[in-house]
Amino acid sequence: MASGRSQNRFRLRGAARLWLVMLLAPFLLGAAPFEKVVILGFDGADAALVDRYMAEGRLPNLSRLRGDGFYASLRPTNPPQTPVSWASFATGLNPGRTEIFDFLRRTEGTYLPEFAMIKVGRQPLLFGAKNPVAIGSIAAGTAGVLVLAAVFLLRRRVLIALAWAAVAATAAGGALAFVAARYLPRELPTAINPRQGQPFWAAAADAGLRVRVMNVPTTFPAEDHHNEWMLSGLGVPDMRGRIGSPSYYTSDEALSLKDNQFSVEIVRLGAKRGTIDTVIVGPLNQPFYDYVVEDAARGLEGAARAQARSQAEKRLAERGIARRLDVPFRIEATGESATIEVAGSRQTLRPGTWSDWFVVPISVNPVVDRVAGLTGIIRFKLLALAPELRLYATPLNFHPQSQPVPFTQPRSFARDLVREFGLFKTLGWPIDTWSLPSGLTDEKHFLEDMEATVEKQEEMMRRFLEKGDDRLYVQVFDFTDRVGHMLWRLHDPGHPLFDARLAELYAGEIPKSYERMDRIVGEARQRIGPKTALIVCSDHGFASFRRGINYNTWLVKNGFMTLRQGSSTGGKTLEDLFDKGELGEFFRYVDWSRTRAYAMGLGNIYINLMGREPQGSVVPGRDYEETRASIARQLEDLVDPQTGEKPVARVYRREEIYSGYDPRLIPDLRAANSAHYRIGWQTALGEVPPQVFEDNLKAWSGDHCSNDPALVPGVLFSSARLAGGDPGIADIYPTVLALLGVPPVGGIDGRSLLR
Repeated sequence: MASGRSQNRFRLRGAARLWLVMLLAPFLLGAAPFEKVVILGFDGADAALVDRYMAEGRLPNLSRLRGDGFYASLRPTNPPQTPVSWASFATGLNPGRTEIFDFLRRTEGTYLPEFAMIKVGRQPLLFGAKNPVAIGSIAAGTAGVLVLAAVFLLRRRVLIALAWAAVAATAAGGALAFVAARYLPRELPTAINPRQGQPFWAAAADAGLRVRVMNVPTTFPAEDHHNEWMLSGLGVPDMRGRIGSPSYYTSDEALSLKDNQFSVEIVRLGAKRGTIDTVIVGPLNQPFYDYVVEDAARGLEGAARAQARSQAEKRLAERGIARRLDVPFRIEATGESATIEVAGSRQTLRPGTWSDWFVVPISVNPVVDRVAGLTGIIRFKLLALAPELRLYATPLNFHPQSQPVPFTQPRSFARDLVREFGLFKTLGWPIDTWSLPSGLTDEKHFLEDMEATVEKQEEMMRRFLEKGDDRLYVQVFDFTDRVGHMLWRLHDPGHPLFDARLAELYAGEIPKSYERMDRIVGEARQRIGPKTALIVCSDHGFASFRRGINYNTWLVKNGFMTLRQGSSTGGKTLEDLFDKGELGEFFRYVDWSRTRAYAMGLGNIYINLMGREPQGSVVPGRDYEETRASIARQLEDLVDPQTGEKPVARVYRREEIYSGYDPRLIPDLRAANSAHYRIGWQTALGEVPPQVFEDNLKAWSGDHCSNDPALVPGVLFSSARLAGGDPGIADIYPTVLALLGVPPVGGIDGRSLLR
């Protein structure tokens, strides 16, 4: 008896200790007792500007958040680029391990660039190349069995049943085999997210918490995960497979763009009054055109390859199969307005006004359209009717409910969003930053487009925070970044494009964007309770982009790259990046046998290494190290003869800034620019312009992508009290999990910032 009572007391004490440990666990582990966590990201919010505007009293909500909790500048990744930093934010890993280390990267085993956030591939549809045979056989067998059963049951005559079954099987099988061969593609395009590492919201969802992730970069395709609702951010393409391709319609036959690097689609109109028939530039017909041409030339080289491609294209043209799936639409222009008709829907616009969304069906063929039709959305703005007709069209966005590759999860989340908020941009780079640098639109147009975009994002945030049913809510806004890119020239009197008249009108838009950030933070705090931790952060800051430096040109002039005699170095565009055509378009003029290094992307320098590059010339070991050292030393000593400034702050060897990386993938050197300098546009695309240095004469006048990270820090605010000590963006991952009481994940590079 005594023994039993003793055991009971022991059990009671043990239970009490366990209860006490569970009660105190959050504090013992350094976690605050928060039931929920809300994270608001503001792309490109600069620490120096935030400090300045708080001191001026412009940011009262952020100032209160600083006083209540924590504030520090936030160290971005190296390089300080949007996809790179947000990938580390999500995973707690350095860029060498996320494998998102630039907007562009080299396709493994080639000298060709590719978009770093999406790996494009193919996937078979049903049975692939065997679709006609397989579908025909299934149809024949099904029809034969059904007819055989029906006739036999009715007539009980075996021979008649067999005869009818044979006829039905032959007819059904032949018909469906014909349909499959003519109308069903063998393969479909697909997309894979190359980002490595598990995001913290997936870890939270695995722990049973409900999470919602909105517009975060590097989340496309959307993750299919229990307890998780997601709308993907940067990485979602437009329907043409690009980061964003607006169109500009004009009756001005004399219009000539000497520089259309941003690949705005120029569509010429045959008239400026009356009824004008034209097209919305549609997506490439990859399954029925590009794949057919590629397959015809597979395994062939040189003239044989070109001939095979030409013959395949001729056969497709004879069958009426186009490479591009354009959508016809009509403009009826008068002296005062223009009526636009798309797919039976009509809207009338006056100069300076925007249309509502048009729903655009993309016709592939009768079978595909019926089974899995593609639908896009587009808006127009009538820029002018005189002296020439000028019409702007947004990039063709996927309709939220048309997702060949998912950008919402669950897919039904898209339907919920449309029902509650109406149509919205699905493009991952939703604010147009292409048409203004091309000189086709103005600052007012850019701001109007931005306002319509951000208003919808704010509306979503308010609604979901009011519902309050998410244990973790993450949303990223990008307007602070886009305003910085477009209008920094009016903020910086030293910029070559500074215009005092325009500055009076628009220089105030940069502080206004930070005031909007502050207002959003204030609205969020009003909608969350005291048991919710609020984190506000940015992925990097900003600097003026006054001068461009062309690294490939420098490599040529300093003997590290050799061009073939008489070669041309014509300018590249974003169109070239996404639609390469034949392999070899990039670096086609380089003599690789005499080239030791080449530049690609926004600061990446690759050594032409034997055994890794297709035509490597540098021997691994001592030769490799000496080449790297020589390039790094000379670049760090480089002086811009026009300004007397050193454009390169530092050249980093990859092992200095990354760990756990794949040496076949990661660039050998990373050149980080000083203030006022950035990689030239042509270097980013692998081109060799004539000059090493050039003034930046584009509206894209602020940047950060190739600067040394120390020059462009972001910001970190928290309602929870955090520790200081030079926080980096990878530290947010373990910090959020600790705030939620989710066990930390091992093997990451970030550290928890909880006290």
